[in-house]
Amino acid sequence: MEWYEELDFDENPLQRETRCVGNEEILKEAYYSIMSGNILVIEGENGSGKTKILKEVIKKFGGYGRIAYVNAKELQKELNIEEILAKKNGILGWLFKKYPKNMILLLDDVEHISSRNLERIKYFFDSNHLRSVIITTKSYEKLHLSESIKQRIRKTIQLHSLSEFEAVQVFRDKLGEHILSDRVIKTAYQLSGKNTQKFLNNCEHVCKAYVANKNLTEDDVRKLLERGTR
Repeated sequence: MEWYEELDFDENPLQRETRCVGNEEILKEAYYSIMSGNILVIEGENGSGKTKILKEVIKKFGGYGRIAYVNAKELQKELNIEEILAKKNGILGWLFKKYPKNMILLLDDVEHISSRNLERIKYFFDSNHLRSVIITTKSYEKLHLSESIKQRIRKTIQLHSLSEFEAVQVFRDKLGEHILSDRVIKTAYQLSGKNTQKFLNNCEHVCKAYVANKNLTEDDVRKLLERGTR
């Protein structure tokens, strides 16, 4: 049996999408930016919750094919904004370069945008093919955005690490109130460098240990996770 089946879950609860904890105000900014038709940049380290925010945006605004989401980390070649938008109109849109109107473009984990793509984003934004653009990145400065794009950006906001209390809430939303103590969860978060994605990965190791030992302590977690980093 898998560890989560031992805890009466049918699927891995750590992979289940739950509410956005700790970044609620930034999520509101993302919603507002879309509704008001603006460009927004969200800056944060890997694992800080950038993709989680975009997933929440997709849930809220993703009906009727209105969203074009691109994970820049998974691109095999140079980003092509024109192709992405044309494909949203189906095969005929792609063949005849017919672009939809009022699209929401989400560019996730962007490290660099070419000057050509910047000009195309500006063109599609100004001509109402793009209603709103949200870019997430580790470093706003390293994007080297053109002045014309900067003038169209309503706001740049930065994600911060969750507090220990918020990290506990993330865990509880996924696995409930009765698995692991708050202290054990906080220890796992501390040993994850307060990186949310690493924390969730480490929680899986901790939960496997918990299945074997329901009296798991903070010291047990330290030994488990510190051994895993060697």
